[in-house]
Parts: sequence; C-alpha cells; structure tokens
Amino acid sequence: MIGGTAVDKPVPMAPRLQHDSLGARIQAAYRRAGLNRSQFQRALGVAYSTVLLWERDRTQPNADNLRAICEVTGVPVGQLLSNGPSPSQSGGCAGPPAAFHRFLGTPHGRSMSADERRTLAEVEFHGIVPTEETYHLLLAGLRVAGRPED
Repeated sequence: MIGGTAVDKPVPMAPRLQHDSLGARIQAAYRRAGLNRSQFQRALGVAYSTVLLWERDRTQPNADNLRAICEVTGVPVGQLLSNGPSPSQSGGCAGPPAAFHRFLGTPHGRSMSADERRTLAEVEFHGIVPTEETYHLLLAGLRVAGRPED
C-alpha cells in the first residue's frame, strides 16, 4: 500500500510472437488450415510441447518436420521460411482443402502412412467441395486398391 492506496504488482507479460518469426508463420499456417494446436501436433506425430517450442521460437523444426508441416498445412516451404507475409496475411495458400486438414485430426487421418497422406493431399477436386467423409472414403478406396488380389 502506498499512502493508503493498494498498488498492484506489475505482472510480467509473456513475450509476444513476432509476426515475422518462423513460429508465428507455423501457427498462422495451421490455423488457416482449420486446425487447432492439438490436431496439428497429432497430424505431424510430434509432442504438443514441440509445437509450443516452435511457436515461441525456442526451437526450430528439422527438415522432416518442415516437410510434414508443409504437407499438413498446404503452405509451400519457401513461404513458411520467408520473412514475407504470414500465411494468414497472404490471401491464401496452395494446398489441400480445409476438410483434408480436419480429416488429419481424426483417428483414420492419424493412422495414415506418409504415402497415403501425400496421395490424398494431391487429389484435385473439380466442381465439388470435399468433406472429411470424402477423405475417409478415398482412404478406404486407396487401402483396398493397394491390397494384393487373393
């Protein structure tokens, strides 16, 4: 108390994400893809804390994780690594529809191999908007087609 008046102790503020940092671009990329942090980390197969460390620029993803981030979010590696506009400011990014990213957070999406994920990410849709169910059916078809005949 100072002069009979209660004075609040200053509370240290958490460091703000730099808009031009890799961590901020990673966060913007997965959010733009319609994923939350938990869905994103499961789709990548990394720990939740790993994503937090990337976002806070305490560590950086290795080459394999960068490749996976780009596959999951649809953001080209050059855009992710550049100091240019973040994916949320760039007006869009090439890549799979948002339903694909949501599908990655489902049990079937998490069970996909890297080859299956790459194949489904490359599917082009003309005149339709795919849903999570669309990707579930495509994955089932892909797995049936890949089985040897009896």
